[in-house]
Amino acid sequence: MTHKDIHDYYDSLAPDYDRDRFGNSYGRYVDAAEQAVLRAWLAQTPASDVVDLGCGTGRLLGFAMTGVDGSAAMLAVAKAKHPDRHLIQSTLPAINLPDAAFAAATCFHVLMHLDEDTITQSLTQIARVIRPGGRLILDIPSRHRRGHRRPSGAGHWHGATSATRRDIERWGTGLWRVRQRRAIVFLPIHRLSDAARRRLGGLDALICATPLGRYASYHVYDLERLA
Repeated sequence: MTHKDIHDYYDSLAPDYDRDRFGNSYGRYVDAAEQAVLRAWLAQTPASDVVDLGCGTGRLLGFAMTGVDGSAAMLAVAKAKHPDRHLIQSTLPAINLPDAAFAAATCFHVLMHLDEDTITQSLTQIARVIRPGGRLILDIPSRHRRGHRRPSGAGHWHGATSATRRDIERWGTGLWRVRQRRAIVFLPIHRLSDAARRRLGGLDALICATPLGRYASYHVYDLERLA
């Protein structure tokens, strides 16, 4: 995996990304679940004090006034949708932002594309731009769900990395503490019809709130920046 692989991939998707990924009932389901978590966890944090790392086309820029992404094409779409946002082209683990500039950061659908060393470096750099006591809200596929299998071959970077809570704590290298975790998508929603997705959404959310949630597809973590 190289940064160029990822950037080229998302540059090619940018014109149709919103429609293809979030314009269908499955995408809307995932988007609604993620936005519900952010509304709850960032309720007391103004958007002006939040940076969205890996902002893509700006799907979550309702929660942040600053967005960072490595894909110029994705940022162009985000700028058209959110002309008032401050958008920066940069790639994790490097972040072209001042020290202690924000109270919180979001980072969705990003870390799953990175290897573990790059994630560790990224969490260190994110800690630099978040003030002590601040927060990082990130998502990553559940390793409990996927097992410990790892894809082979240099081309298998897309969504290749999953994690447990222990992995998140280890990657945080003493700079971050896990405050809470929320599970998303336990049922095989992607295999169900549109009507079934609508009917079973509430049940899926209930299951995710139980201990079975560790086997959900994704986990969203709320990390606190330690002093």
